[in-house]
Amino acid sequence: MIRLKAEVGEEDLTIDSVTSVWIGANWHERETFDLFGITFSGHPDLRRILMPEDWEGHPLRKDYPLKGPATEWQGFEAVLERSRRFREYEWHG
Repeated sequence: MIRLKAEVGEEDLTIDSVTSVWIGANWHERETFDLFGITFSGHPDLRRILMPEDWEGHPLRKDYPLKGPATEWQGFEAVLERSRRFREYEWHG
């Protein structure tokens, strides 16, 4: 097992990517970017992986509001509508 620890400054949340050494780090770096806002320079596809693309902020940061963003996520109504449409296909056996 290998554990790699690296410090990232509070002002500049950027660190070099290790995906060129360990391809398996791709998903982990994307998850870290998505939830903590740490940018990995040299990453081949750094974009959100768990949160929607238009989500504001990074939910696992200590400065993230406990009740979520100040304004409601723009895609919320679309997700609710899609879930209502999927209920039509539920099987009640």
